[in-house]
Amino acid sequence: MTDDAQQLSLYALKGDEGAFRELVARHFDLAYSTALRQANGDAQLAEDVAQSVFTDLARKARLLPRNLVLAGWVYEATRFAAAKAVRSEQRRRAREQEAFAMQEFTPEPAPEWERLRPVLDAAMGKLNAKDRNAVLLHYFERKDFRAVGTALGVTDDAAQKRVARALGKLRATLARSGATASTSSLAVLLGTTCVAPAPVGLALSVTKASLAGAAAAGPASIGTVLMETLVSFKALLLGASILVLFLGGGIARSFYATHPAEQGQFTTVDLSHYYSGDLQTSWTPAYGSNHLAALGQGKRILKGVPFDIQGVVQLQGQEFKRRGYALPEGIIGIPVESRARGIHILHANSGAEDPVGTTVASLVLHYSDGQQTELAIRHGIHLLDWWVWPSAPLKAAQDPNTTVAWTGRNPPAEHHGARIRLFETWFANPESEKPIQTIDYVSGMAQSAPFMVALTIEH
Repeated sequence: MTDDAQQLSLYALKGDEGAFRELVARHFDLAYSTALRQANGDAQLAEDVAQSVFTDLARKARLLPRNLVLAGWVYEATRFAAAKAVRSEQRRRAREQEAFAMQEFTPEPAPEWERLRPVLDAAMGKLNAKDRNAVLLHYFERKDFRAVGTALGVTDDAAQKRVARALGKLRATLARSGATASTSSLAVLLGTTCVAPAPVGLALSVTKASLAGAAAAGPASIGTVLMETLVSFKALLLGASILVLFLGGGIARSFYATHPAEQGQFTTVDLSHYYSGDLQTSWTPAYGSNHLAALGQGKRILKGVPFDIQGVVQLQGQEFKRRGYALPEGIIGIPVESRARGIHILHANSGAEDPVGTTVASLVLHYSDGQQTELAIRHGIHLLDWWVWPSAPLKAAQDPNTTVAWTGRNPPAEHHGARIRLFETWFANPESEKPIQTIDYVSGMAQSAPFMVALTIEH
């Protein structure tokens, strides 16, 4: 039994989380880099894919064969998960104007690698499992022939011959795709370029989130796995029927509520009169470089929703008030003058940590008939702190209509190995037939201080 198999068995049979952490540490760079290639450098999407792969590994650990070559399983699971994720994101991200986050982590590629990168994973997918595992173990994970032989159940000499044959097959497949390279240069590129280090602390965060996700869902049963397989196989045949059912009644409304930006018209709201600061400088005293410059100004499509991003509207909170920051407790009378199905807000929290469910801000909608509706923004439900510390457990907002819309870095975050992020939340308008005259953005005066970067109306 290989060491990977022993660690997997310890986790599957005894719930040894240390063993699972070791497996993630060994194979996370492989999963992240594979997803990153297929996502064309999209760091956030690569992170999401890698997260899903290891969550799946934690859930299905008991069902996997003990002689499994884990590198092969991780690679194949990542390849399929990334392909699915790219297809689902392609339309929504088509109008994205900037690439961010991974620019800090990815070195300038050589021209030869640029020809190979777009077709490498497809070519790897055409190898049989034994050849693919041989290439993965020797080149991607840089194991010697003895370790490859142990994993494949063959001698050192047989492992060396299999690696050589597999490399030749891969080179021939790449050549048919128009990406030619000599055997020696292909070996060098595979051994030095394919697996890049993931962002600092990300593997640890993914480990914690995967274990938590597996615990919440419960261990996968054989019935669960069979059901997932059948659902995947029949999805195309059943899709039309399911869509008809969805569109027929209440199920359709429930489904659409969690996918608010798939259709509809949008109007971005001008917040230029309310900014506490711009994206290039910190909007709170004493932190001159704690900014959102990496986000970039202008009209952006994030998670399928257009936003006009020019600055930051920072509200007051108890911790910032204690520090003497002169910030508003509310922004009153943002003009809208339009009907709306819902409101999209690009936002986050800062300054302190409040208990989950604490109302940190509200959107107050004022209608043309004089009535008003208050939409509470709650910590842990609709947003979290905009800093993600590498040592902190990875958390997600609990509201199904909230998602992480952007991640990046600034100088102080990079210094601490942390990342920064913004959340996008969709709030349904309970009075969608009434025109909204104005919107107020009001602090809940909790310990934390919420801020808003952009606001968009969905008609």
